[in-house]
Amino acid sequence: MNTSHDPPDKIYPKPAFRPSIDLLIWAIIAMQIIVAIYGFLVLPDPVPTSWGANGHANGYGPKWEYTFLLPLLSSGIYVLVWVVLAAGPRLGGRQSTTANLKVARIILAGAMVFILIIQLAAMAQALGIGLNLNTVAMLAVSALCIFIGNFLGKLRRNFGLGIRTPWTLASSVVWERTHRLGGWLFVAVGLLGIPCSFIPSLGPWPVLVPVFAVLIFLCIYSYVCYQRVSQERGEPLSPPFERDQQ
Repeated sequence: MNTSHDPPDKIYPKPAFRPSIDLLIWAIIAMQIIVAIYGFLVLPDPVPTSWGANGHANGYGPKWEYTFLLPLLSSGIYVLVWVVLAAGPRLGGRQSTTANLKVARIILAGAMVFILIIQLAAMAQALGIGLNLNTVAMLAVSALCIFIGNFLGKLRRNFGLGIRTPWTLASSVVWERTHRLGGWLFVAVGLLGIPCSFIPSLGPWPVLVPVFAVLIFLCIYSYVCYQRVSQERGEPLSPPFERDQQ
């Protein structure tokens, strides 16, 4: 007899979804490797590795590091996320695990596209193509914030991804409220960053400062929300499992 309260369509997702997203991620990493090999063959040595607020290079380094660092970073992020998700304790049963794996794949795909854009923009500038890397980077970061914000509220309680404070891990209610609010705030940060991207003199601060402010605010919010939920129930919640596990 099936004792689960989860709807069958959520417990058993479409089998075609996972391979399609994984193949997309692998294809993006493969594109990064191809771009890196091409850059290693055609770029001079050394190459620019850092840029000022005006978009001009102000630092140089070996081209092997410049070309292969981002593909290695993508591969490392991909492996790290799956190791953390596989090794971490399960919260919420099979439904939550399935939902988190689905969202993790989508967010990973978005992060891989972001890294590919940065790699292509840096390569174009190193080849002498007129391009302000800071503007491209700010636009890409802003778009990534909007993208992540749209999926942050769909994450369910876990130890690997999301806004993991003692209070969000202690309660599924606090987790859900914090991530839904966080999703809206990240979208707002991304929308703010898009017009600021076209003012190079501002640098990355119009996005970096709001992101850090949002993270600090969400930590405080999760604590306040936890206290309210505890008072409503008349007793403190016990992390990481409570009786209303979903």
